[in-house]
Amino acid sequence: MAAAQKQTKQDLENKIAELEAKLNKLATQLEAKPTDAPKPAEVKQAQVKPAEV
Repeated sequence: MAAAQKQTKQDLENKIAELEAKLNKLATQLEAKPTDAPKPAEVKQAQVKPAEV
């Protein structure tokens, strides 16, 4: 049973490593996209300001 637990622990460590790699990849993709995202936000702010005035 101890061997099964060690195998399970190793499997979990491998799975964590895979998920961390995926997370880092997604985070990198998100960091690339915000350069486009603020543009619509700025447009919305520009539209809101005249409405407030």
